[in-house]
Amino acid sequence: MLFLGIVTAVLVGEQLCVRRGLDGQVYWRAVFYTLVFGLLGARLYHILHRLDYFISQPLEILAFWQGGLGIWGALFGGLSGFFLSTRKIGRTKSGGSSKLSTFISKDFLAYLDIFAVCAPLAQAIGRWGNYFNKELFGYPTNLPWGIYIPPQLRPEQFKYYDTFHPLFLYESALNLILFGLLFAVYGRQNRKKTASASGSFALIYLAGYSFIRFALEFLRADSWKFLNFHVASIVSLITLISILFMFTKVWKHDRIKP
Repeated sequence: MLFLGIVTAVLVGEQLCVRRGLDGQVYWRAVFYTLVFGLLGARLYHILHRLDYFISQPLEILAFWQGGLGIWGALFGGLSGFFLSTRKIGRTKSGGSSKLSTFISKDFLAYLDIFAVCAPLAQAIGRWGNYFNKELFGYPTNLPWGIYIPPQLRPEQFKYYDTFHPLFLYESALNLILFGLLFAVYGRQNRKKTASASGSFALIYLAGYSFIRFALEFLRADSWKFLNFHVASIVSLITLISILFMFTKVWKHDRIKP
């Protein structure tokens, strides 16, 4: 499901790239870097989550195919890979210059916005892998859409409950809505020849997902906690505050019309 989500999002992104008249070679290079660093970041996030286990079983660190990928690690790792890819391109175009003005260029922001529009689509599809693995569920519930969890996969404190909140479904649906909104606004601005390259869509995506994850984390039964605080919620809140601050700067230069 992760593979299906990534392929679908990447192909949609390629079409957006074509419509904007951007360089396809640059796009696919950015895709490669983003995926590689995203995988590394996702694995590192999970390792930190289960650090005691991996210290005792260090060889298991490499066994990412057995599961254990964190979305926040994937996002920050993927962004790092994207930055490295586009920075390399910027240096090539500018004869080796590494100035910030070259790094944060209009081309860079144009590709970044396309990635941001398509990212929630990949997440929406990929989350269904949690359904097949019977994971990422919340607290027990009697609601009609509650998902059955086998006894061996239930948290110890809820082993006598049968159905739980399908958090993967909530997150998938909300990510799909976020994608629909971003895609619609981006397409509308393209048709009107007003689509900007300011990174505004990237900021909206990060803010939107931060809000989604912050809210849903409180329903999760097996959430990673530090000093009794949900780690994902802390990361989401810090990211959301940072993005809102950055968005006020971008808003002055490029207003996204609904």
